[in-house]
Amino acid sequence: MKKIFVIALLLLASACDSAEDRAKEHLSSAVEYVEAGDPDRAVIELRNALKLDPKNHDALLMMAEIQKERGNVQGAFNNYRRLVEAFPEDPAGNRELALIAFQANQFTDAERYLDKAEELTPGDSELAAIRTALAYRQATLDKSDEAMGTAGRDAAELLASDDSLDVARRVVIADLLRQQRFGAALETIDAGLARNETDRDLYAIRFSVLSQLGDKGGIEDQLKRMVVLFPEDDDVGATLVRWYISEKRIDEAEAWLRDRIDPAADNPEPRLTLVRFLSELRGPQPALEELETTLAMDPQPADVAADPATFRALHAGFLFSTGKTQEAIAEMQDLVDAQGTETPEGEALDRLNRYKVSLAQMQGAVGNQVAARALVEEVLAADASDVSALKLKASWQVMDDQTAEAIVNLRSALSEAPRDAEIMTLLSAAYEREGNRELMAEMLSLAVEASNRAPQTSIRYANFLAQQEKYRAAEEVLINSLRLAPQDLGLLSTLGRVHLAMEDWARAEQDIERLRQLDDPRATALADEMQAQLLARQRKTDDLTSFLEQLGQGDVNSDAAVIRANLLSGRTEEALSQSQALIEANPEDPAARFIRALVLTITGDFEDGIPMLEETVQDAPQAEQAWSALFNAYRRTDQPEEASNALDRALEANPGSLNLQWIKAGELEAAGDIDGAIGIYEKLYEQNSTLVVVANNLASLLSSYRDDPESIDRAYTVARRLKGNNTPAFQDTYGWIAFRKGDAQEALAPMEAAAEGLPGDPTVRYHLAEVYAALGRTEEARSAYETAMQLLEDANTQPPGLASRISDGLKALPAPGSAETGTTE
Repeated sequence: MKKIFVIALLLLASACDSAEDRAKEHLSSAVEYVEAGDPDRAVIELRNALKLDPKNHDALLMMAEIQKERGNVQGAFNNYRRLVEAFPEDPAGNRELALIAFQANQFTDAERYLDKAEELTPGDSELAAIRTALAYRQATLDKSDEAMGTAGRDAAELLASDDSLDVARRVVIADLLRQQRFGAALETIDAGLARNETDRDLYAIRFSVLSQLGDKGGIEDQLKRMVVLFPEDDDVGATLVRWYISEKRIDEAEAWLRDRIDPAADNPEPRLTLVRFLSELRGPQPALEELETTLAMDPQPADVAADPATFRALHAGFLFSTGKTQEAIAEMQDLVDAQGTETPEGEALDRLNRYKVSLAQMQGAVGNQVAARALVEEVLAADASDVSALKLKASWQVMDDQTAEAIVNLRSALSEAPRDAEIMTLLSAAYEREGNRELMAEMLSLAVEASNRAPQTSIRYANFLAQQEKYRAAEEVLINSLRLAPQDLGLLSTLGRVHLAMEDWARAEQDIERLRQLDDPRATALADEMQAQLLARQRKTDDLTSFLEQLGQGDVNSDAAVIRANLLSGRTEEALSQSQALIEANPEDPAARFIRALVLTITGDFEDGIPMLEETVQDAPQAEQAWSALFNAYRRTDQPEEASNALDRALEANPGSLNLQWIKAGELEAAGDIDGAIGIYEKLYEQNSTLVVVANNLASLLSSYRDDPESIDRAYTVARRLKGNNTPAFQDTYGWIAFRKGDAQEALAPMEAAAEGLPGDPTVRYHLAEVYAALGRTEEARSAYETAMQLLEDANTQPPGLASRISDGLKALPAPGSAETGTTE
């Protein structure tokens, strides 16, 4: 027996030796592949080596270095971490982990690895720079000018001894900007760019400095320089053009774009960019005319002849945007058919796929979703990495709540186009649907950066921040974008709304003045609207009325605003008198008649108001507001049959009206026809799933009146996006669904917030009582049930079955004073 055991040990030792030897062979092969410039095969060999010897130091280090060279930051980090886990004292591994973690803004990890790396490699200047940067960051968080100054001086000393320390340079620049030493900051930035003229971060900082200094010539020169340095980045050229436009130098922008066109070169992109510019600034018709002139040239310039089909595709796109949809679809289909029936390869395949995606977008826009989706699937079957197809498919998946699938597709697209702001925006929408507001915010922020602070992406991110009441952050995003586009109406109006929400009246006044200085009718209208909002928020009712009266005597919309202001301030006699004067001045205008009828019903004169509303809807059957007012007037006079009849007539005249269908759903719910109400909300959700209020109401009804798992799961899928939303009704919906799915602890915070925000809603209070009861907080549950019952008794309408559910909940609680009664946290 002993002899057999010894033989077994010998065999095991032999196997181990064999495994180590084979691992060394794979490692040797990996080295040869690296030297031959074939990292892909090297990685395969290294994986084989690590399977045989998982703690092979050289294989782990080489794998990490290859991933680093490839730009695979996460892969490099993971492999260096494996190295350090196997060899905690390895200096290279700890050093690289500290560097990567810092660059990825993972500051806790960076500090942890930095401590060990400094211990193992004392005197390393790059590690010292990171230590200084971390100190500066902490000083900034602590708002300590003294500590920031110390870190800034330390960084300056490091940079003086080693000009290659980019991290130290960033600290020096940040501290110079803190001291408003803009000239010195520019010198330091330019020294960095002299070392690396393609450092995008330094250009962004330099741009901000030039903006602070008001150096318009410097801004123009920098943008032109960046266009030369980054010829493949369309966003840079777009930024220069936006800047020209913001300076009202539209003709110069067009001239610059035309100068970039070389008819003798085979590069069509400059001419295509010009056409897109004309579309955005002059309109689709001038762009269409430019294209038709270009396509009619004989002989055709080299840039057009290089890719005439792309110009035809763009021509089809402008035909579509000018309303000639069928003609456009036919032209695009011809382009697809012209590529032949055989499967193309390379550039021919890319071209065919571009045309198919464009055709899919057209088909989707005209409602032919079957054809659109089939085209996208054809593209992805031919090329699974096609970015445009992935984006289009993912956008549909987001709308269909298939967020996991959408995220996978968008991540694939992002790996192909890492600076595509549209991909990041779509990812933010997918994360919003999933209720992951942290990742949503991250993607919106990255989209702003990738688009060079383009107005639309900046507005989208600022609106998100404002919804979170992070007004200062929203303000900063908008101001940064305005430096590039100082006259953009969307940016200025959004900034004004942020300042109004902050109740920063002085800055809101500045925003209004900036709009008025633009000498643009649209800007003036926005300024008037904001001025009225400012006065209303300041509760300056008399000033508001006076301002509205000055806007335009005899104009129906302006007079309506004045009348509304008088009604809100309780001056009903003035409102009645003004509405009568309005209709006398505009006897044939249905809008004037509607305003008069509305004032009559609001002030309680239904006898005259209802017939006038009936007359209005007869003359203007598409006037949804008049139908809504008529429905409400019949309801207020306790005429439910007439109200229902009016609503049916309204929907017959306006079958696609969202507001009228919304009212119908509410009527069905109040009448106890929950299935009917759910059916309407499902239809509305199918039409446009981006509407949060529709998602909320659909999910609320599903979770409140249905018990089957499919309905609860459906409610959760629809309502995930409500997580973290501060609107009380949305908090109630999300909290209740979390409770219905069995997670009372998850439901607690949103339910308590909802009850605080909607103190008079019996349903919300009942939901909170159920959560308390599930958590064993019996006395709090009892109090909430009793409050819900009292609120229900005082309410004008009673949700179906709520009273019995409250009563059942109370009965199920342990008796006061019993052993089961208590509170648990």
